[in-house]
Amino acid sequence: MLALVILTLTSFSQDTSAVVSEIDKELNSKRKTVSDILTDNTFMYLHPLTTFRETVKKYANAGVITIVTETEPGVRITVNAAVTDSSGKPLAGILVYFYHTSDKGWYSDTGVHILKFEGDHRHSRLFGYVKTDSNGRFSINTIRPNGYPKSDFAAHIHIQMWNDDGTYLLGIPGELQFDDDVRMTERRRQRSLSDGYLISKNEGTAEKPIYNYLIISKGN
Repeated sequence: MLALVILTLTSFSQDTSAVVSEIDKELNSKRKTVSDILTDNTFMYLHPLTTFRETVKKYANAGVITIVTETEPGVRITVNAAVTDSSGKPLAGILVYFYHTSDKGWYSDTGVHILKFEGDHRHSRLFGYVKTDSNGRFSINTIRPNGYPKSDFAAHIHIQMWNDDGTYLLGIPGELQFDDDVRMTERRRQRSLSDGYLISKNEGTAEKPIYNYLIISKGN
């Protein structure tokens, strides 16, 4: 039985390696974009895998990214952000990593958390890498996440950024939150603001929400 399990896992590893290799070729040739790959249900089982995520990271595009399939449950939203330094100068070419929960409030497709915080950070199913454009802007087309079940935490998108030399960008809010979230009580709002998180109002419609954020870096 143990030998069968090992053989199955080895075969799975070989199969996924081949698929990720093909994805790499498609992205490298520009026949596919990162958005094409992330919105393809065929590859959803790959999303928690490090090799897949590193491939997505390698080919991150500037500007706009879409990360959810047409069948993903939830309200479609657009998140727009402008990234500047403390003087207001746009920061171009910044690598942005983000991830968030599903409409259920789950990071995994099988549970709320994967391996608690570090597992969620590295393996969350709904994630993406994008770069800021020449005006320091990027946009994310996704679904509105929900807060964790049996919790009063507000819904949020985790976010991290790096300069083109790989250094971590300081002063990043850590979380993007939503003013119209039912969990955004006044107590929660004050806690979020004290933690440095950004909260945006819906500037779109109820059917197609749009959230705009200004992210100001404090330097390296």
